[in-house]
Amino acid sequence: MGATETAGGFQPDLYDYAFESAPVDVLNRLRAEDPVHWSRHGFWFLTRYDHVQAVLQDPVRFSSAAAGWGSNNPLAKKKEGGQSGEESNLSKSFAQSFNQMDPPHHTRIRSLVHTAFSRRTVEERRPRIVEVVNGLLDAAAAKGTFDLVEDFAFHVPIIVASEIIGIPTSDRELFRKAFEQTAILMQPKKSDESWAEGVAAAKWIGRYIRDLIAERRARPQDDLITGLIRAEEQGDRLSEAEMSSAISTIYTAAGTTTERFISSGLYLLLSHPDQWRDVVADRSLIGSAIEEILRYHHPTQSTSTNRRCTVDTPLGDKIIRAGDTIRVGLGAANRDPAIFADPDRFDIRRKMGASPLSFGTGPHFCIGAALARFEARIAIEAVLDRWPDLQLVTTQPVKDRKRQDRYLEILVATR
Repeated sequence: MGATETAGGFQPDLYDYAFESAPVDVLNRLRAEDPVHWSRHGFWFLTRYDHVQAVLQDPVRFSSAAAGWGSNNPLAKKKEGGQSGEESNLSKSFAQSFNQMDPPHHTRIRSLVHTAFSRRTVEERRPRIVEVVNGLLDAAAAKGTFDLVEDFAFHVPIIVASEIIGIPTSDRELFRKAFEQTAILMQPKKSDESWAEGVAAAKWIGRYIRDLIAERRARPQDDLITGLIRAEEQGDRLSEAEMSSAISTIYTAAGTTTERFISSGLYLLLSHPDQWRDVVADRSLIGSAIEEILRYHHPTQSTSTNRRCTVDTPLGDKIIRAGDTIRVGLGAANRDPAIFADPDRFDIRRKMGASPLSFGTGPHFCIGAALARFEARIAIEAVLDRWPDLQLVTTQPVKDRKRQDRYLEILVATR
C-alpha cells in the first residue's frame, strides 16, 4: 500500500496508486492513530471531521493564499534557486486563482463569477443539461452495453462547463486533455518527462485562455468570459492573470470533479441492487441518495484543499507551525465515526446528523456545488427512467493510473 512504519509512526504514501485505489483502510487508521499527521510529502494531513471543518472555516489562521503543495513538490515555496524560471512563473500564476486567495480578494473575484452558478442560473440551464444527457444516453442505448464513464458521465459536466465558460466545441477536447495533464503539477515530481508534460500543458492553457479573452473582447458572446469582461468595464477590475486563473478554477469546479460524482454515484447504486430498486420505486429518495453518494465516495478520498498556517496553532495533540502547509482529507472526514454512524456502509436512507464536507465549508465552499448536484440528479434520474433494470457488467472497476481519482471503465448492460 506504499506505507512504511518509522520512528514517527505510520507513514502512508498519499500519492501511491494502490492507496488512491483503495484508501479507506489507511484513512481509518490515520484517523484513529494519527489524525493530525505529518506526511512524508512535507505537509500536515487531517482526517477528523472536526479538524477539517475547523481549518476550512478559519481563513485567518489557515490561509488559502500561496498555500503550496508541500515541500516535496517543486512548486512549493523554497529558497532562491529552488525553482526553475518556468516553475516560478507557474507558482505565481496559480497564486492568482481566487481559490488560492483570502478575503477580501477572494470575495471580490468570487462575487463576479457567482452569478453563473447561482441556483436560478443553474435551473435556467435545465433544458440544455437534459438535452446533453439525453443525447449521450441515446448514443449509449444503441450499444446495448456501454461504459458509464467514457460514454456518459465523463462528457456531461465537461460539455456544460465548457459552454458556461465559453470554450468553443472545436477546442473542448484539446482543453480537457491539457487540463488533465496539469494534474501532475499538484503532486511530488515523479519523473522529468511527466513533469515537463504538465508544465507544457499549463503553459498551453495559459496562452489559450489569454487568446480566448482577447477574442471575446472583440466579439462578445453569452458566456462567463464575456460576463467577466463586462463587469470589468463597469469598474470591477480583474487583472488578466486573475481572469485566466478564475476561468481555470471554474473549469475544475463545474467540470472535472462532477464527472466522477455521476459515474461513481451510478456505480454505487447499481452495486447495491436493493438500494437501486428502492430509488426506482420511490423517487423521493433521490435527494438523500445524492447526499450519501457525496459522503461515501468523495471524488478525492485522500487529499484535497491546501491551507497555510499563519500562526503557531495547536490542533489535536500537535502544534502546527506558522508557514506549514495543511491538507484536509474531505473523504476521510466524511467517514468519521464520531460524526456518521457505521460510516463505511452505503445507505441512501441515512439520517445525516451533520452535512458531508464534500464541497468544503466556509468562505471557499465549492462555487459549483449547486450545479454539480443538479447535473448529477438529472443524469441519475434519466438513467433510472430509461433502464430501471440496468445491470452492472464491471463489478470491480479500477482507477486510472494517471488520474488515480477516476475509474477507467464501468460497463453496464441495458438488456
